[in-house]
Amino acid sequence: MDFIDEFEDVIKAGVNGNIDGTLLNADKDFIYEFAETLNLVIRYYFRYDGKPNENFSFIANSSLSGGSFPCAASECRLNKLDQLASFSSLYSDEVYIQNPFEEIVLRGRGGINLTARHEIISGIYNYIHLKPLIKRGIIKYAQNMVSLCNNHRINLAEPIAKKIQQKEDKLYNLLHDFLLDTCEVTLSLTHDKKPFFEIKSSTEFIDHGVSYFHLMEPFGDYIDHLCTKEMPYVFTKNEIKNEHILRLIITPLIKDLSDQEWHSAFYGTSYLCDNQIQMDIASKLNNPVYKANSTSFNQALKHYLPSIKSRNLEYILDLRNREEEAFNVYRDKINTMFRKSADWNQKDISDAFKDQILPEIHIIEKKVKDWKEKTRSGIKDKLIIGTGTVSFGLYSGILPHDISHLLAAVGGGAAVVSTLIDYSKTLKGKNEARSNDFYFLWQAKK
Repeated sequence: MDFIDEFEDVIKAGVNGNIDGTLLNADKDFIYEFAETLNLVIRYYFRYDGKPNENFSFIANSSLSGGSFPCAASECRLNKLDQLASFSSLYSDEVYIQNPFEEIVLRGRGGINLTARHEIISGIYNYIHLKPLIKRGIIKYAQNMVSLCNNHRINLAEPIAKKIQQKEDKLYNLLHDFLLDTCEVTLSLTHDKKPFFEIKSSTEFIDHGVSYFHLMEPFGDYIDHLCTKEMPYVFTKNEIKNEHILRLIITPLIKDLSDQEWHSAFYGTSYLCDNQIQMDIASKLNNPVYKANSTSFNQALKHYLPSIKSRNLEYILDLRNREEEAFNVYRDKINTMFRKSADWNQKDISDAFKDQILPEIHIIEKKVKDWKEKTRSGIKDKLIIGTGTVSFGLYSGILPHDISHLLAAVGGGAAVVSTLIDYSKTLKGKNEARSNDFYFLWQAKK
């Protein structure tokens, strides 16, 4: 039994075809044990199996893993998963995503609330969405919880933990001061009188420019008191600071970077982010670690090679298997280009697509068009027999399964020899196309 079979057996046994209904209504013990079982299956199948190629092996942040930070809306999560799928299929050897069930297990049975239930549900749907990539071993689940002997705990884990904690403390203070000066925080009530925070910023730090945090009961005396005031209630800077409201944004970001640093330190993976500010922070904190920005890659691809973006995921994955050597050549080439942009800046990546990649695709297309026109004209003249015409794919790169029919039709004479010579030119033409570093992208575009 492989991971897919066992994981789906657990899901089927647990929810009996009703994911949302079961997980929103079952008792806490069942929910915890269900999440624990899913987590154990993941831990068993996604164990460390050797040092990866850091150029093409990544640890994704929460957003690209389909997590609730920075936006828990289902459409945003799916958009990020699609971005992850595109980047993974067209660039990476493997991308480790955050394991949503591990966090729930670490919180314990007491941490099973409505939010936890929704995260388990999202984790299952995310798995279904990414299943083609998981099945091929391109998407894997990260192991952030590791078991160490006492010696390695002292000599390996504790120094890393101390270093990360120092960075976290420094980063928290810097981000808090920045957000305190650039954000507006208000308290409002929903139509059914439930309080929520609105944190708004004119900077790119907050996705969509605004984040909403709905409070869960019990609210506490301070919030209960504020709910009696005129809405929306605008917090002063001192109130924001004293109530630690900005931790709602800062803490998930720091956790993201810490999880990535832990995984990178233990397993040798590189960072994969989708937010330029997060990339900038990671670059300042962890200069030696390679980092990639999936948003830069996908935006450039969407703008300059939109037909590839519209391709079915299975098509890209099948092409990648069929043209493995061409895939590796193309990827090594663009990796060399992108390395020149240390933070995968969107403009630099777009310029690489526009100035270096797209012209090469156009060169292949022109050569192929020229080869097709010349060969079509030559073969057409030589394969007219009586009143009929024998034809076959001029540029498929594959000869007919039973070429004896063709030989019989033309009598095996000089026309056959001449025709096959011309046909061999089309094969030579395709080999010349294949020699281009971006042959894989051209094939994906067709």
